[in-house]
Amino acid sequence: MPERAVSRFLLVSATVCVLACLGAVVVPVATGASRAFTGSVTTSGLLGLVFALRNVQLLRSSGEPSLPPAALTTIFGGWFMLAPLLYSDVGFLPTAGTQLAGTVVSTFGLYVVVAGLTGGRA
Repeated sequence: MPERAVSRFLLVSATVCVLACLGAVVVPVATGASRAFTGSVTTSGLLGLVFALRNVQLLRSSGEPSLPPAALTTIFGGWFMLAPLLYSDVGFLPTAGTQLAGTVVSTFGLYVVVAGLTGGRA
């Protein structure tokens, strides 16, 4: 039983990070990006997904944000925004989709981090 009620928006924010990490995994495959870019982003997306899921799990069980998985999830969001710029000729759809996923992960992940730093007052 949770120690305290979880903020609905905080839980939705953490869940959105899970969905956006899944999006980052799917976009390069679905848009036919190069093998190097696809390998890098899908692997990173799966790792980000691990931490995003752990973030949701800990948030639901304790009712409070956990900084380690929230911070790592946010870092992966930053990587999704940066990665297309580091590979040559990625293409519009893989770039746009991956960067959109990164923007969403970074925004909502950072919200969870800030909530954790402020004692869960979100």
